[in-house]
Amino acid sequence: MYLDAIALEARNPSAQARFWSAALGVPAHPRGDAGFELRTPGTGFRLVPAPAAFTDRGEEAVTRLHLDLHGGSDHGGYARRLLGLGARRRDVGQGDVPWEVLADTEDHVFCVMPGARYAGPGPGIGALPIDSASPRADRDFWAKVTGWTPVGEPDDGGDPELRHPDGSGPLLAFCAELGPKPAGGRNAMGLVVGLDGGERAADAHQRLVDLGARPVESDPGALWRLFTDPSGNEFRLATAPTL
Repeated sequence: MYLDAIALEARNPSAQARFWSAALGVPAHPRGDAGFELRTPGTGFRLVPAPAAFTDRGEEAVTRLHLDLHGGSDHGGYARRLLGLGARRRDVGQGDVPWEVLADTEDHVFCVMPGARYAGPGPGIGALPIDSASPRADRDFWAKVTGWTPVGEPDDGGDPELRHPDGSGPLLAFCAELGPKPAGGRNAMGLVVGLDGGERAADAHQRLVDLGARPVESDPGALWRLFTDPSGNEFRLATAPTL
């Protein structure tokens, strides 16, 4: 298994793909029923249709994962450009902070961070903060699933983090949750786990369960199977190596 992508559910995947393609400066490639793929460094970014198994029950999306965008040397200017693309400012109780809190064209919240937070010129995806009931345990779970490596060992109350072994792409940052995931809520954003060449989906399924993941109801014939990690955050396992 490996970490293939960050997935964001969309009511209109093609419109969302246009927004995020312009926002990140990366072409959007259509993937049929799997939505659209943006080949961002380290791991891809996908705009996918919401699973009918959730939407038919009227479950509400929650924001336990969000993107931190690397704003580069002028993160305020980058934020203004995103506003021009259709984003809007959001107040989520952040107070006086040095970053910008915005929402995309379907009201998914993300942050535009000052460039000093990340290496490289930006802009792009800098990190994926993930609300976690047990940040170190979740970091260790995802390290075993993906092969990504821990970034130091925080001893100052910082968030445990993972990064791709070659140092590219975004950080996965596991943040202590302010409260448990609401009953009946689902994440609009989640990770996609791919299959290595020759790996069987059934074997990957069993390994995920052995590591502490839980299967979730998936649409019959779907291109992936849904799971939750130990903190209840949904993710997808591809059912074929080519997805």
